[in-house]
Amino acid sequence: MADIKEDTGHAHHLSLAVEPPKMEEKEEIRKGKQKRVASLDIFRGLTVALMILVDGAGGEWPVIGHAPWNGCNLADFVMPFFLFIVGMAVALAFKRIQDRLKAIGKVILRTLKLLFWGLLLQGQFLA
Repeated sequence: MADIKEDTGHAHHLSLAVEPPKMEEKEEIRKGKQKRVASLDIFRGLTVALMILVDGAGGEWPVIGHAPWNGCNLADFVMPFFLFIVGMAVALAFKRIQDRLKAIGKVILRTLKLLFWGLLLQGQFLA
């Protein structure tokens, strides 16, 4: 695809001659690389930053800390934001899959594995 050719005018420089990819290679590149939704990635990053801010400074600033039972503050939006992000990611992932039954089986198996490890590690069975 790319050939390195020596530049005869300057002994210390090499030039790179690149051929444009063929049509078949373009299709393979296009199929292999999935498009990401930038807005969802940005929202995920902002939610993680909010979570870190709430965990670190939530006790110092009551405005961003968790509210008592009779109110709602900024910290109370972190979990709903994550649930929205997960729901959108799952919906976008299922949109690209042809064999839905096999995909649902994988999702259920992964869910059971995560529940198992969560109960084992957080349920204090190891401590």
